[in-house]
Amino acid sequence: MNFLGKRHSFLYPDNSEKVAYNNPLFPAYSQYGILSRYPDYSDISHWHADLEFILIKKGKMTYNVNGKLIELTEGNGIMVNSRQLHYGFSPDRQECEFICILFSPDLLKINRWFYDNLVERITENITLPYFQLNRNGWQADILERLDRLHQCFGNSSEGRPLDFSCYFQALEDFLFIMRMLYKNIRLEIPYWQTESSDLISLKQMIAFMEEHYREHLVLENIASAGTCCKSRCSLLFKKYLRSTPIAYLTKFRLRKSLTPLLGTNPNVTDIAFRCGFSSASYYCEIFRKYCGMSPLSYRKLYADPIENPIPMNYNI
Repeated sequence: MNFLGKRHSFLYPDNSEKVAYNNPLFPAYSQYGILSRYPDYSDISHWHADLEFILIKKGKMTYNVNGKLIELTEGNGIMVNSRQLHYGFSPDRQECEFICILFSPDLLKINRWFYDNLVERITENITLPYFQLNRNGWQADILERLDRLHQCFGNSSEGRPLDFSCYFQALEDFLFIMRMLYKNIRLEIPYWQTESSDLISLKQMIAFMEEHYREHLVLENIASAGTCCKSRCSLLFKKYLRSTPIAYLTKFRLRKSLTPLLGTNPNVTDIAFRCGFSSASYYCEIFRKYCGMSPLSYRKLYADPIENPIPMNYNI
C-alpha cells in the first residue's frame, strides 16, 4: 500500500490535496497510525477540504495547526477544520499510536440550504481552525464515536472485508459529530473571512516544492513561488512550520521515496534520483539521519505485510 496514504495530488485551485479514500467512491477515510514509521517522527505539513479527526490511542503527539502547537495526550484528540495547514509530530521522537479519520463535507450536501447555513457555518469558519477534544461530556461522545467508527469502517483499509452497513454508520457518526460541534461551540458571525496573506504565500511555496521536488531547487525558486523575498520565505517557514524551506523540501523528498522503497523491486540509486536527491550516498545519509537506519533496513522492517499487519496507508 501507499505509505503516503491520504496524501495524493493537488486538485483544487487553492492547492489543497485530493485524499486517497478507503473507497474512492465514498469520501471518508479511516486508518490506524504509528508515528515511528514517519521520518523523524513527523509528518509533512499539508491541507485538504476534509475535516480531520485524530484520536490518540497510546502515547502522545504534538499537532501543528497554522503554526500553533497543540499537545494531544492518550485518550484525547483533535478536530482540524477544512483547509487548515497541519501536521503531527513528536518533538522528542517518542512513539505514538493513533486513529486518523477524515470526512469530506460533500457527504452532507443534503440540500443547498442545509449545507450553506449549517455545514459551512463550521467548515468555513475562520475562527475555528481546530478544536481540541478531551474525554469529558459531549467531547467524550465524539471520541467514542471515532473509536467505534474505525473498528467498523477502518476494516477496508486493513485488507479486511467491509460490512456495507458501515457506510450508514459513517454518515450517522459524521452527522452526530457535526451536530455536537454546532450545538456546543460558539461560532462567530460573520464566520467567513479571507485567509491571511502569510498562509496564502506559504501554501503557494509548499505547493510549488511538492510539484517540482524532483528538480534542483534553491531558496530563490521557492520564494518566487510565494511572491516574496528569500528572507520572508525563510521567516514564514520558521514561524508556521518551525523549519527552513530547504529542510522541508528534503523531508518531503524523503517521504516521497518511501513508496517506491517499499515496492516490489526497489533500487536505492534509482529512487534517490527520482526523488530529487543528488546521489544515492546523500540519500542514504539523509535517510539514516531522519529514520535512524538505512533505506534497506527500513524496507526489511516495514515491507512485510505479514509481520507488519498495520498498513502504511496514512498521514496526519
